Amino acid sequence: MEETKTNELNNVLANWCEQMLSYRIPRWNELPEIELYMDQVIALMEKYLGVFYDEENKTITPSIINNYVKLGLVPPPVKKRYSKIHLAYLLIICILKQVMPINAVMRIIECQTQKYPIEDVYDHFCEEQERSLLSVIKKASHLCASPDSDILVEDFILSAAITANSEKAISERLTNLIEPKTSPEKKEKEKEKDKEKK
Repeated sequence: MEETKTNELNNVLANWCEQMLSYRIPRWNELPEIELYMDQVIALMEKYLGVFYDEENKTITPSIINNYVKLGLVPPPVKKRYSKIHLAYLLIICILKQVMPINAVMRIIECQTQKYPIEDVYDHFCEEQERSLLSVIKKASHLCASPDSDILVEDFILSAAITANSEKAISERLTNLIEPKTSPEKKEKEKEKDKEKK
């Protein structure tokens, strides 16, 4: 019975590895050139992010996008339409928010966009995400290919969770140390918010 369960887990893991090997995040020049309406953005985000999440955990909804715009995390749409800049921000945010608080994600993006154009930041993000994913897939594939290995799927799960937690901890600690230069427009908005609170 235990062996059947282990084989089943190995099969699930092997199928996931195979699926993920062909996964690629579209680069800046592959994002749609035409501007999109909200429902089109949602459909595209689900297509791009679907491999990371299951059906029950929707990572993007119209209300989530609207909240990001209200908070100034994503530029506002123009005439209710979204461009590739919006898609790039949304993809970065939706992937990173699974492991970091949203304010930390935005601090990272802000620091990067102060040094480089958004298209370079986005493409670099895609490359790093895929490189990291490939590394995990290689470890998992090795486990599937060696059924006689002492490492069980359960052990691999624990190891992966511990690694994720450790990298999350160092990322958050370092993110708290960086202070991005706040743009004059952002400072002005913060002052207005403070006045409204008083």
